[in-house]
Amino acid sequence: MNGIPWVLVAILVILALLGGVVVVTIRKRKQPTRVDYRNYFVMGVVFLATGVFLILLPWFLHGEVSLSMGGLLLVMGLAYTISGLLNREKWGKQVEVPATTTRNMTIAILVLALLVLGIALFVVYR
Repeated sequence: MNGIPWVLVAILVILALLGGVVVVTIRKRKQPTRVDYRNYFVMGVVFLATGVFLILLPWFLHGEVSLSMGGLLLVMGLAYTISGLLNREKWGKQVEVPATTTRNMTIAILVLALLVLGIALFVVYR
């Protein structure tokens, strides 16, 4: 094949057009959006945990340390967490969670914990 595949070019053109539509739509809004730094803090904690997991996973499996993706997520997590904590007075109002949602989340966390335990046992005893 000579040159760039046309499918790749078509995908890039479509992404550029969608990006342009998003930018135009956001600029037409009359109300400015307020930044909720609580979400920055939560995203930072999630990125920190994921980054630590991705750094330690190759070490557990193969005995080698890889900082490629885990290090990036760790740094992003630190940045988001610090930004959220420095602007704590600008956090949005906390939303009340209904009891049924809390029960469903407890079940989902339990299922996820059992899945992680199963994967860990599989890795240990394979």
